[in-house]
Amino acid sequence: MIVSSVYGFSQKDEVKELLVWRNHILQQKEKPMSSLNFSVLSGKSVTWWDGNSLMVLIDEDEGGKSFEMYNPETGSVFATIKTEGKTGFAKESGLTFTLHKMGETMLLVAKEEGKMYDIFIQVPDQLTSWHFIDTHDVLDGLYITPDNTQYVFGLPEMFEGVTKYTEDPGVFMVPQSANPMDDTWNYRILYGDGRISHGRYVEDPEKRNMPGAGGAGAIMGPMEWGLNITDKGLTGKVLHDEPTVDHNPRITEEFTLTKIQTPFKGINGIWTFASVRPLNRMMLIHFPKEILRLMRNEIYARHGVKFSSDATIQAYFDNQPWYKATANPSPLTGLEMLNVSLIKAVEDRLEEN
Repeated sequence: MIVSSVYGFSQKDEVKELLVWRNHILQQKEKPMSSLNFSVLSGKSVTWWDGNSLMVLIDEDEGGKSFEMYNPETGSVFATIKTEGKTGFAKESGLTFTLHKMGETMLLVAKEEGKMYDIFIQVPDQLTSWHFIDTHDVLDGLYITPDNTQYVFGLPEMFEGVTKYTEDPGVFMVPQSANPMDDTWNYRILYGDGRISHGRYVEDPEKRNMPGAGGAGAIMGPMEWGLNITDKGLTGKVLHDEPTVDHNPRITEEFTLTKIQTPFKGINGIWTFASVRPLNRMMLIHFPKEILRLMRNEIYARHGVKFSSDATIQAYFDNQPWYKATANPSPLTGLEMLNVSLIKAVEDRLEEN
């Protein structure tokens, strides 16, 4: 068995922060959801993240509070939110905002023309690498190929029976902006920056000018993977790699990965993150609408709901070994109801487009 670990942080302290953050969110998932007045934020510096932009409290007075929404990569502010009581409004985007609390975590819910648009989750100031977390919650899992080779997306500590790390010294994953002329892949990610060349001999003299071909010990850049999301896991291909670096899969290989375990123990299904943490639009827009539909209904299926009005969905979950329909399904948590609304909103917009 070969285990390749693809995880978000190569520094030990950042890995520890990620695990702490995950455990904190896991503890909040069944807490009741309550609506709050924006006045509770008085005197607090609070930051929210929606997978793409940050929102920060910048000013407060007797008439309400003001927030700025900005792109952390460029530092540019693209919206200002004015709040009063339980409502906030961004003139630039037309979005309205409400403040909610789930256990110890605060959420900002954004709506457009009265319909769910996005969810901003409160992020701790000390978590310096929170911007990687969303992609990992989408893709993390223990996967298996048809030849029983196993791959780990995420930290091996999160999965049962996984004890071996990849030998690559620096491993990370970052979602890339897809080429608008190439819609082949749901995700394009970089993997393995900072690997060390084994210095294999290259017979063609012209290739000696390629990175790493000069000998052992050269630091390599990352390979690029293209990934598509399926109802069982992932399909993909290595689109680019540096030469003279051993890796698995090979550059010419197209691979099929079936998810056999998720990081969240005791929760059934493939897209378990949808019952564990607040979602955001950026996590969902990479999914085909057919998969979003399954993800949304998987939340209900975990509670034992029977899909009497949809034979296709019922047949799909009847084939899942963990699914058991019941005459008295358990109620969705406040978090799950919020996520169901967001998934449906993204589905509807994909349908419209």
